[in-house]
Amino acid sequence: MDKFYIYKLARQSEKTNYNFVDMTLGKAPDKGAVYYGLTRNPKKRLSQHRPIKGDNISMSIIAEFDSVWFALEHEASIIAEHVRTFGKAPELQGKANSGVQSDPLPKGGD
Repeated sequence: MDKFYIYKLARQSEKTNYNFVDMTLGKAPDKGAVYYGLTRNPKKRLSQHRPIKGDNISMSIIAEFDSVWFALEHEASIIAEHVRTFGKAPELQGKANSGVQSDPLPKGGD
């Protein structure tokens, strides 16, 4: 059965190993996170991110699921919790093809 992994990307002070993926289950949200995502193949996904986001990007797996639906729910909840906690989305976080160009926090939080 396929597994679905929720991960975070963070910047390191130096170039990181191209194939190193850390496992830190339950460690989110994180002020140092620049992106949260979902993948079935962490090493391949990291190799896709690095040319775009930089060679100082590291990946940590923060959750694992058997169901893509629960993985998607968890990914969205971590991003929302990050915004609530730190007042803005992670630096490199996309808007899931929503067409939204900026992410001002609504007055009142939610």
